Amino acid sequence: MNWLAHVFLSPPSIHYQLGNLLADTTKGRCWEGAPDEVCDGMRLHLAIDAFTDAHPDVLASKALLASKGALKGVVIDVLYDHFLSIHWERYSRISRERFLRRFRMHARKVCYRYPPRPKEVVQHVIASRQLQSYASVDGVKHAFMRIDNRLSPRVRRKDGMMGYLPLIRLHRETLEKRFLHFFPDLMAYVAAQAPYADFSHWKR
Repeated sequence: MNWLAHVFLSPPSIHYQLGNLLADTTKGRCWEGAPDEVCDGMRLHLAIDAFTDAHPDVLASKALLASKGALKGVVIDVLYDHFLSIHWERYSRISRERFLRRFRMHARKVCYRYPPRPKEVVQHVIASRQLQSYASVDGVKHAFMRIDNRLSPRVRRKDGMMGYLPLIRLHRETLEKRFLHFFPDLMAYVAAQAPYADFSHWKR
């Protein structure tokens, strides 16, 4: 899953949400002195990724895009954030706009205490309104372009995010149905990993 889903799937604690968001950029390792909830969020991120990668609907979604392709998993991550955005009301008791506004407000207040690299990532996510952007097709395309621009020339010779757009258009309906079948399973799995956590923002 991509960043929007990781934030949504966290208990509504800003350190937990930011740990879940930052796990990829820190390779799942907490920095010394990090709040316990940041570390808990990173552990949940890794559990979410493991569950997602093994789920039949996700595997079927990847298979629709190509038999080979190093980036198809990243494509599905971004695309699933798009589907979460447009179907937000199915899963959340709080509007997407209000949820993300609250996230930005609290993230600004705490991220200045983080080490330089995590702080930089959080500030960029806030300033670029990246989590909001997944709601539109153009936002998905821009996300693909950002990722392509970060790839090394060696990787880009083999694969690129933008090259998947024709397959996404061709299989969009099926991909969306796969997401809608998968996401409740993921929510149930996350709730089981943290049985005493507050998930009152979810619809279940």
